[in-house]
Amino acid sequence: MKRNYFIAVAVAALMLATTVAQAADISFSGQFRPRFNIANDTTDVTDSRQSFDTRVRLNAKANVNANTEVFLQFQSKGIWGNATGSTNGGSRVGNTAASINDDLADVGFHQAYVTLKNFMGKAVDAKIGRQEVVLDGHRLFGHTGWTTGGASVDAIRLDHSAGNHDLNFIYIASDENGSESALQHDNYNLYVFRGATQGVMGGSLSGYFVISDDESASAEIDDNNTWYTIGARQKGKMGGLDYRVEYYYQFGDGAVTATSAEFSGAYDAATNSQEIDRSAHMFGVRVGKTFKNAAMSPTITLWFDSLSGTDDDDVSSQDMGTFNTLQDTGHKFYGFMDNYLNGAGTGTNHLGLVDVALKTKWKVSDTNTFKADFHHFETQTDINSNDSDTIRTNSATAANGSTGTMEGDMGQ
Repeated sequence: MKRNYFIAVAVAALMLATTVAQAADISFSGQFRPRFNIANDTTDVTDSRQSFDTRVRLNAKANVNANTEVFLQFQSKGIWGNATGSTNGGSRVGNTAASINDDLADVGFHQAYVTLKNFMGKAVDAKIGRQEVVLDGHRLFGHTGWTTGGASVDAIRLDHSAGNHDLNFIYIASDENGSESALQHDNYNLYVFRGATQGVMGGSLSGYFVISDDESASAEIDDNNTWYTIGARQKGKMGGLDYRVEYYYQFGDGAVTATSAEFSGAYDAATNSQEIDRSAHMFGVRVGKTFKNAAMSPTITLWFDSLSGTDDDDVSSQDMGTFNTLQDTGHKFYGFMDNYLNGAGTGTNHLGLVDVALKTKWKVSDTNTFKADFHHFETQTDINSNDSDTIRTNSATAANGSTGTMEGDMGQ
C-alpha cells in the first residue's frame, strides 16, 4: 500500500506540474480514519461480529489563478484482512502468508474536479468533474460519510450567490452504461434545480425541483421512467429552539420500482408497466434546544420523519407510492446501523418508513462531544389491516409466506 501512495503522490505532482504549471499555490492535505466496528443482533444463532475498517485520503489542491482551482482526492478503503487484488483497500491479497501488500491496486479517485469562478464572465461558479454533492443537510443529496468509502458523483454544478439568495443547477451522471450497442438504455441522469433565501422565520428557506431520468431498466420501459421531486425545506431558530421542517412530493413514472420482486403479481399492469405512475411524499420535522447553562450544555432534539410507502390503494390506482430519497446521506437521519440506506425503499420492502427519534448531544470538554440517539422505526404502510392485503398476499418478501402477515413495528 505504501508504494501505491508514493505512486499516487507522483501522479498528482505530475498532473499538477503539466496541466497547471502556472499555479501560484499548491497544497496537500489528507485523512487517515481507522475504525473498529461491533455488530450484534438479538438472534441466538449468531455471534457478535467485530471488524476494523480504514479510509485513507490524500488531497492535492492547486489555485491556478484567481478564478481557477483544481482539486484531486485519492482514496483507499477496506476492511482489515478482507481484500483481493481487484478490491479497493485491505491489507493483503487474499489470506495467504505469501501475499504481498504492494500488489494491491487499491488507490482511486474519490474526487477530481476543476472550479471555475465567474464562469464565462458571469456571476456563476462552475464545478466540473467527480465531486461530493451535499445540499441542505444531506436530506436528498449527501456524501454518506459514515460509510467507509463515502459517495461522490460525476457532475457539472453551477452556483450563483448574491445578496441573501443562492441559485444552483447540478447535472449528475448517476449511471452510464457506455456501451455502443446500448447507448439508448442503462443510463440514469439527474437534473437538480435549487433556490434558497435567507432571513425567513429566523433561518433559511430552500426549494427543490429534481428531474430523475432513469433508463437503467429494460428497453420496453425506458421511455416511461422519468419522474420528478418538488419540495421545500425551512430551517432556523425561534424562541430559543432550533427547528427544521420539510416536505417533498414525487410524481411521474413508477415503472422500474413497481415491477421489482417485492410487488410481483400485485399490479395488474406489471406486464405493461408504462401505466404505473409515481405518487409519493416525505415529511420531516425536528425541534431541539440547547441548555447552555447546564452541565455539559446538553442538546435535546425531538425528531419525526415519514416516508410514504405503497399500499393497496396505490396498487388499485396503478400508482407507486414509495418515496425515493435520491442520493441522501440516509444514516444521518435513519440511524448509523444503516438498515435503510437504499434510496428506492427496499430496506422496508417499499412499505415506507416512520422514524420517531430522540437525539442528545453532550459537550464533554472543549474538544470532545458525546452523542446518543434513540430511534423507533415502523413501516409507513399499515400492514396490520386490510390496507395492505393485496401486497402481503402477492409478495413473499413483504410477508410471511404461510400466513400473509407481517409486523409493522421494525424495532428500535
